Amino acid sequence: MLSRFNLRAFLPLILILSIAIFFRFAFLDKVPNAIGGDEIVYVLNSKALYLTGHDIFGSWSPVNGLFFQYPKGETQAELPYILYSAVVGPLPFSMLSAKLANAVLGVLLVVIIYLVSRQLLGKSPALFAAGVAAINPWLIYMGRTAYEAIPATLFYFIALFVLLKAKGWKILWSFPFIVLAFYSYIATKVIFIPFVLITILYCYLVINKKKFLKPYLVLFFLCFMLVLLFFISLKLNPSTSRVSEILTPSNSAIAQEVDYLRKTSIQSPFSNLFTNKYTVFTNIVVTKALKTFSFDYLFVSGDEFFSIKRHGLFYYIDSIFIFLGALFLFSRKKSVFVLLSSLAVAGIIPMVIHTAKIDIFSIHASLTYPFLIILSGAGIWYLIEILKSKRAKIIAILIIVSLYTLSAVNFLNIYLYWFPIQGYFDFPVRVISSYAHRAPPSQKITVYTTSDYDYFKKFLFYTNGYNKNTAQKVTENLNKKSYSLGNVTFAPCQRPKDLKNKNNVALVDIRCGIVPTENHLSISQLKDGGERIQIFNDAYCREFGLRRYPYEIKLSDFDIEGLSNRDFCKTFITSF
Repeated sequence: MLSRFNLRAFLPLILILSIAIFFRFAFLDKVPNAIGGDEIVYVLNSKALYLTGHDIFGSWSPVNGLFFQYPKGETQAELPYILYSAVVGPLPFSMLSAKLANAVLGVLLVVIIYLVSRQLLGKSPALFAAGVAAINPWLIYMGRTAYEAIPATLFYFIALFVLLKAKGWKILWSFPFIVLAFYSYIATKVIFIPFVLITILYCYLVINKKKFLKPYLVLFFLCFMLVLLFFISLKLNPSTSRVSEILTPSNSAIAQEVDYLRKTSIQSPFSNLFTNKYTVFTNIVVTKALKTFSFDYLFVSGDEFFSIKRHGLFYYIDSIFIFLGALFLFSRKKSVFVLLSSLAVAGIIPMVIHTAKIDIFSIHASLTYPFLIILSGAGIWYLIEILKSKRAKIIAILIIVSLYTLSAVNFLNIYLYWFPIQGYFDFPVRVISSYAHRAPPSQKITVYTTSDYDYFKKFLFYTNGYNKNTAQKVTENLNKKSYSLGNVTFAPCQRPKDLKNKNNVALVDIRCGIVPTENHLSISQLKDGGERIQIFNDAYCREFGLRRYPYEIKLSDFDIEGLSNRDFCKTFITSF
């Protein structure tokens, strides 16, 4: 038995997975310290699906999702609602339960990256690729959210692994995972056919030496029919389509840019040749593509979505090994180089064709980054392989491990101890929710905001307000556009406000433009103490002797719902 299962041979992979688990689960209940808008859509509807079989409006079911129809007012991927409901459904709402499914899937993704790399490069490069994946900033960041990029990437990579291994009609075993990938993320739908086609061509021409043509043709036909079903659904349900977001030369924004450039230029015989909708379109696509692969974006600062700001999606040291990996594969394994580079380039398509804005939105290119990770793993292995002596190899490994360890600890320090203070994912809404939830049930509370619907959804999550006892009432209120539950109401800024009514605690978003003359308390931004929410007729916090601004915040303070009233008020409520 021991000879068949050599535990020692698996120790490096077990160590890597242990590291991956640590980075994805450490303080997951506290960081991130708030939930984003798209995340709340998945989490809240997943709970509703588990409790009622429908979305929170009571009008959508998984059968609708099968035909690419979406919950009311949403146009996000179909599968995550079902996938997350298995975890979110039976558990109470919490920051941990909301992210738990993706944390587990994120660890599984490290395993699949190892398996794919092993098929393409061998065991040693695969271990290095898995090691890089375990501590990669992008995969850690996404694995600690409820966004759909992790399940989509996982299913695409499982399908890739099955195709790399399968022979004969077993090739069709990849189709269920391809279907799951297609239903997992709206953005990656546009690269579905390129991904399938590139992978099939590689497996047919390189791995199987032009064998098994019929299974590959059947697989491609099935994939084509799935895409056809999707387009038919878009035609039948144009209100749920996001086709207008796809950038084409005929886009109205392109026409406006062409018109602007011509009006602000001296007339030239070459104007029509060099300033037209095709050249402007090409310029936007090329600019976004180059920015996506730029050093600054990948290794220094990321973008608005990857909101760490002080760190890139990769470590500085990754840049060296990605380059070495590409160089090594180009010289020794050209077919693998072509496969990985083709899939990496295909992965940025959702980014470069999403609207005419020259902005980078990293989640749209989420399928690209794992292929760069594999290149990095290949680069590490190549560097060690070219060293002649065993001593030199050991020294090189120790240096590389030390550099990655320092890099990972630095990222962890930024992520755990700087990032939570910045207020991303609308952190003040969590404080609003906790403040309102702590008030006596008889105390009327009204929250005035520019985003009453979004605030209400997050309130339901943070207070565990959506449950089997309240589900029907919440659905009724949502369908009436009445964003209230119990004693708490979320109202638009335009609604008349009586800030002097002592029987009503009013929380007013400063974006409403109210200039108070009455004494009030505040919910301030953690990073600079700037006022975000004004609290009039406070119910219970003033008695605790509040600070003028938040300071000396600890990780334990982000167990907000578990704090006593005194600790909550003194930490997050301020008095100017």
